[in-house]
Amino acid sequence: MTIVIDASLDWSLTAMKVIQGALQLCQSIGVGEKVEDEDADLCLDALNGVIKELPSYGFQWPRISNTPVAVAWTIGTPSIVTPPTDYFGVPLLKYTDASGSARPLKQVPKAIWEAYDLTKTADYPEVFYVSPDLSFHLYPAPTQEPGLTLSYQSILPDVILAGTTNIQQQFVNSLQYFLADEISLKYGVDQTIRAEISARAAQKKFLMLQWATDQAPISFTVDDCAYPRSGPLEWR
Repeated sequence: MTIVIDASLDWSLTAMKVIQGALQLCQSIGVGEKVEDEDADLCLDALNGVIKELPSYGFQWPRISNTPVAVAWTIGTPSIVTPPTDYFGVPLLKYTDASGSARPLKQVPKAIWEAYDLTKTADYPEVFYVSPDLSFHLYPAPTQEPGLTLSYQSILPDVILAGTTNIQQQFVNSLQYFLADEISLKYGVDQTIRAEISARAAQKKFLMLQWATDQAPISFTVDDCAYPRSGPLEWR
């Protein structure tokens, strides 16, 4: 038997392949059996729901953009930045200083934001706050063009039957287990089999989280008010 090796670096499965795998796990179809149109429609809706729920388990889909995009802002107080229409979360907002260097802005929570004097202005902002409507508010309000760029996690568009999911390839195979766990009640799967599917899906989520890299910005601070100390320097 000749083994053919695919030299491509990025591997994925179509939504239909994921659906076939899930229905086989549920023992609703056998190997090689066709997925009926009604089943394909139901499972596709469930698959899109499963993928969109993954951030609530600690995953970030799809890959965070590596190329920052320019974003517009409004002068005055408050100074507001409107993110791209496909913005989901994990913002890394930077301004461009007089030397042309990109400088990151720190994101602050609402409690800290409310304590600022929001009428204050400066040449460049220092921090930003993301409001519930996803608009970004700059502080202090810049008095000149800050040259803002944003890297972020985008909204994941719905996948189609012939399309592939935009997630890391080492996680793709697990989708059939998550989908099987999602649809098992609707297909009246035997309780023993349903429990096995659920346990395997939970184990795969656990392993995925061990592998996943936190892509949120990392910041270091030095607590210079607690010296001398006997232990090592702390970071967070």
